Order: sequence, then structure tokens, then C-alpha cells
Amino acid sequence: AHAHAMRTRMPVRTAAAAAVVACLICPVGALVNVPGASMSLVQNGGVFAKPGYSKALAPHSAFASAWRKSGVSLTPSAPLSIRGGAAASNTGDVPPPPKFDLGVVLAFAKAQLLPIGLLWAILFGLYYPAAGVAFGELPIVRYAPHGIFFVGGLMLRTNEAKEAVRAYKAILLGVSSILLFTSAIGVQIVKLLPLPVHDFSIGAALFVCMPCTIQSGAALSLKAGGNFALSLLITVLCSTGGIFTVPLVLDRIADIGGGIHLPVKAMILKLVETALLPLIAGKVVASSSKKIKSFVKNYRFYLSLFVTFCVVITPWVQISRSASNGVFNLVSASDVTGIVSLLSLTHIVFLGWTFFTSRMLGLTTAMTKSVVFVASSKTLPLALMVLGVLPARIGDKGLIALPCILGHFSQIIIDSCLVSAWKKTDENEAEE
Repeated sequence: AHAHAMRTRMPVRTAAAAAVVACLICPVGALVNVPGASMSLVQNGGVFAKPGYSKALAPHSAFASAWRKSGVSLTPSAPLSIRGGAAASNTGDVPPPPKFDLGVVLAFAKAQLLPIGLLWAILFGLYYPAAGVAFGELPIVRYAPHGIFFVGGLMLRTNEAKEAVRAYKAILLGVSSILLFTSAIGVQIVKLLPLPVHDFSIGAALFVCMPCTIQSGAALSLKAGGNFALSLLITVLCSTGGIFTVPLVLDRIADIGGGIHLPVKAMILKLVETALLPLIAGKVVASSSKKIKSFVKNYRFYLSLFVTFCVVITPWVQISRSASNGVFNLVSASDVTGIVSLLSLTHIVFLGWTFFTSRMLGLTTAMTKSVVFVASSKTLPLALMVLGVLPARIGDKGLIALPCILGHFSQIIIDSCLVSAWKKTDENEAEE
């Protein structure tokens, strides 16, 4: 996207959209064997010569079942060559190309609904910001976070809540990672890989020093099958504690923003209104009747679909507003690419840190998911609030805000892909 933009003077919106698409396609393309692609796959004689390697890759493809129906062998015992979707074995037989299977496509779309929805939100918000700005005026956008936690309360199991309270290892790991370790690691990455514009580096450092998100981290852990009660507990502790620790972290670790004073009381009340009260209401409603419990059990997929909708509309409205205000016109395509690349790398490091430390402490899979998704995320609203109270001498606040915005969207896209991959892995293990 960067090279093409430099040659053709691609508009910044288009370059940003291309960068997002590239971030999604590149890692998936390494695993998915798409029929019709102009590539060569030579089994038993190339990079896939390792026995069983191509077979291990096959389940990751959305078109794996279509390949199996076509009669093409994907086992090491049958050498084959695939070029542009046409397959031929060493015997000279050429099986017919796989037929289009709508069921496979729909199954793929269902499994990848969240990343597809976020990709739509980004592209639609960049190219048609007026629609997102108008939609943002509706009350549903304001109450979307409340809806996420209300559904979380409906689906919350009492055993999960008891496990979360007793999981002191997971709580300590999550809180320390959010408030200290990820901030220190992120600032060091920003210092090692500085961006061309100094204000962008300041914005990146500001963003990685923030606590966890209030809604998306817990919502993603819920969709991935994590312990939602643990996710909420860590979120509440860190969102409250972060109000007091962020000024210290920015001053001591990032060397910016000494003497910041935040509206502590207003932020705590906002947290209670957005997360705690809807969660308690959802749990009370679910516990009040056996019919409601049966409804939640039978319509769990549709409730999860509602959570996905609430997660998607928030970045759509935010991107639309940013595009409408000309935020993306302040920078070039190369700047956007550099910011997205740096903060995507930083977020992947956070994911790796939280995952491996969770495994080292012997946490269960559900608790690991909660710690990974909550402790690796950073909140955008608090970053913009802190930026608003920083002194003017720190730099151009419009440029400083851009890495915070792009970092927020990048982490949601990466995490949504991880949710889908993790759920698929769990389903495969359950089948075995």
C-alpha cells in the first residue's frame, strides 16, 4: 500500500483502507490455500516437503471441504502440484476444479463475523463518513456499551464469578500487566522504533501507557469463551486504578505529562454506569426466571450476534467522525502505514506477553483468554481525555491523537481475528 501510494499519490483514506486490508489478508494468506490464486504449491518437493505440513494447513482454509469434495489429495503420500487453482498429480490425471459451495462461504462468514464487521466499519467509515456521523446521533450508539455488559450479565455463570474471585494469580497478572508491564514494554518499543514525526511517537507512547478498554476487551473475551466475570473484575480494577497510575506512568516511564490531574470522581461514576450496573441488572434478570435462563441458553448465538453489533458500531462511528473532521488528511500514506505497523507490532508483543505468562502461571484456558484480551488492550477515550489536559507545548494535539485512534482500531482488528482463530481451535479440539 505504501509503495503504490508513493507511485500514484493515492488518497490517504484509500491508503489507510489498503493498509487495514493488508493487515488482515497477509497473516491469513499465509495459512489459507485459496483455489484460483496465482501460486504454486508443490508437495513433497519444496517448502511444504515436511511430512504432514500441507495436511496441517488444510483445516485452516475456508475452502478445505471444497478441495476434499474435488478429489484432490492433501496427504504426503500423493505428490501434487497446484498452480492457479488447477491441480495435477504425478500420474497425469487432472481432477475437475472444486465447485463453488455457498455453505462453506456462509460458514466462513459466520466464524469470521467480527473481523468482517470491523473491516466493513473501517472501509465504510472512511469512504462514507456522513452515514456513520448520522448513525452516531442515535441513542443506540450511546447505550451500546451498556448492552454489551447487560448481555454479559445474562450469560454470566455463577461458577465463573466464584472462580474469578478466587483466581488471584490471574488478577495479579492482569492488573500488573495493564498498569505497569505493557506500558513499560510499549514505551521501549516506541523508543527503539521511533516514527518520522516526533508528535506521532508521543501519541504512540501516550496510547501504550493507558489502562485497558472498558468494553471491547471484556466483550472479545466473552465471544472467545473466556471467563467473563474475571474479565470484568480486571477491567474494573484497572480502569479505576489507572485513573491514579496513568499520570505517574506518563511522567516516570514515558517522560511526558508531568503534573496531570484527571477528573477522578466523574470517571469512576462513568465506569459504574457503563459496566457494573448493566452487568448486575443482566444477572438479576437471568436469575429471576427459569424461562429467561432457557431463553438465554437457546438463543446464545443471537445474543453473541448482538454483542458483535455493539462492538462494530462504536469504531464505525468513531472512524466516520474522524474522517469527517479531516483527521486522516493530516498525514501521508507512509505515515499511516508506519503508525499502524508500529502499534500492531506492539499489540502483538502484548498478546505474546500475556499469553505466555498466563501459561507459565498455569491458568486455565478460559482465564488465559480473559487475561490475554483484557490485559493487552488499551483504551482510546482515556487517551484522548489525557491529551486534552496535557500542556500545549507537548506538540500538535491533532497529530498526537492520530496514533491513539489508529492503535485502537488496529488492536480491535487483530483481537477479532484472534477470537475467531481461538474459537476454531477449541472446536477442532472438542471434535477430536
